[in-house]
Amino acid sequence: MHYLIIGNGGAGLRAARTIRKRDREGAITIVDEEPHPCYYRMRLPDYISGWRERDTVFVVEEDFYAENGIEFRRNTRVTAVRPDEHEVLLDAGGTISYDRLLIAAGARPRELSCRGSGFDGVVYLRTLDQAEDIIRRGKAAQNAVALGGGLLGVEMARAFNELGLNTHYLIREDRFWPQMLDASGSALVEKVLEEKGIMLHKEEGIDEIEGEGGRVAAVTTTAGKRYDADIVGIAIGVVSNLEFLEGSGLETGRGILVDEHLRASRPDIYADGDIAQALDVASGEYRLVTSWLNTQRQGQIAGVNMSGGDEILEGVVPFNVIVIYGLSVASLGLDIPPEEEGYEALTGDYPKDGRYRKFVLKDGVLVGGTLIGDIGEAQAIESLIKMQADVSDYRDRLFEPGFDAKRLLEEVKGAG
Repeated sequence: MHYLIIGNGGAGLRAARTIRKRDREGAITIVDEEPHPCYYRMRLPDYISGWRERDTVFVVEEDFYAENGIEFRRNTRVTAVRPDEHEVLLDAGGTISYDRLLIAAGARPRELSCRGSGFDGVVYLRTLDQAEDIIRRGKAAQNAVALGGGLLGVEMARAFNELGLNTHYLIREDRFWPQMLDASGSALVEKVLEEKGIMLHKEEGIDEIEGEGGRVAAVTTTAGKRYDADIVGIAIGVVSNLEFLEGSGLETGRGILVDEHLRASRPDIYADGDIAQALDVASGEYRLVTSWLNTQRQGQIAGVNMSGGDEILEGVVPFNVIVIYGLSVASLGLDIPPEEEGYEALTGDYPKDGRYRKFVLKDGVLVGGTLIGDIGEAQAIESLIKMQADVSDYRDRLFEPGFDAKRLLEEVKGAG
């Protein structure tokens, strides 16, 4: 049996590890465009900031692949998948045949489109090489601008600030992380950023990037303001790497559509991680979930099923955790209720004492939650969402002192 994995990130590596534990004899090949062993993308901002040494970024060391009988084809790009022939085409020519194929090709940063967006000094943060480029540039820079209201945007602003740069942080929306946080939750994060010296500008994007000699010099914002910049960091989302699948016959949306076994629409092909579009139990829709926890869970399931097992993905629940200058933030499922009948958001007497708690219900069923300052209940909330737990009978107790989601989970299980 030959297992071929496209992608050496967290999802691909976890699948490879799982396969090897279950099949000691099968051949495993991992193909990836990057030259490095698998690393934690979420640790890159800390590496830039100087909070982490380079060697702590890696998930495995160089000798991992050889020690586990895994062929690692680095600096190699797959240009096409031919399901009928059970093979993939490579950019350098030639093909690789497979018995089972896992596509864990991930995503790439969405690029900014405006005048000057191609100047030297406009940077993105997705890869280790990009992180090291930012470190190099930061040593010679004084002023920086970061754009993006999500997790990577705030991490890039923090990294610039920790490099000692005069940092302007632009959020095009009216608050930080608007897809997940309401105004009250965002305000706690904004306060921490401003206390650390980051200049936050809400409802302000980049209209134009000015340059001198082909290099970034300043940005003009959609509010008509001008900020000097030696480096401009863009974090406005990601795009799944689907281009090489054209003509493969695989069903795609924003990612590769998969069933509960992570099987794609063609025989012997699976997908996991950032590129897999699976059923979200909170919304009832097929969606992409980009988090390390998701890559590990899906990698495990894909590896089991590719090697002859039968493990089911019990839906995906968006589960994002970030620590911003010591402030922990966790968001699960739906945080911003749709403007539809049956949805409601419960916050009790929060925010208070720098903390925030929020539960989102649909017809009494828990579909989302947000924790800021104390995120110890996050996994219990995720379990309740996956259970589609009806918490109607507990709504008046959710914010009582000492009554938390862990206790709620125990009571719901006991009632069931």
